[in-house]
Amino acid sequence: IEVESHCEHHMAPFLGKAYVAYMPTNRVVGISKIARVVEIFAKRLQTQETMTQQIADAITDSLRPAGVAVLIDANHQCMSTRGVHHRHVSTITTQFTGVFKTDPTLRQRFLDFVNRK
Repeated sequence: IEVESHCEHHMAPFLGKAYVAYMPTNRVVGISKIARVVEIFAKRLQTQETMTQQIADAITDSLRPAGVAVLIDANHQCMSTRGVHHRHVSTITTQFTGVFKTDPTLRQRFLDFVNRK
């Protein structure tokens, strides 16, 4: 899912992708609802770390799944347009809950899917 947000530290944009998975229990939602959750939190002025946590928490609170996995890979323009001027540097943040946190095989499966993209 494409991500466009602004860092609260520098008020500069960061752009990237969010990868989201959840292990359903009783409730399932369409993929567009997951994209909307990502978009809602991306519209706020915040850090990438906070946004990653908020996405996982929102899915957990609303669906009560067995686990949630969120990975965001983004390029921060504060790195490329000011200060150190390093291009093509991305920041990766993750949040794993439930079975994605306790089951290394399931977590690795999620990461393998992300790495194929």
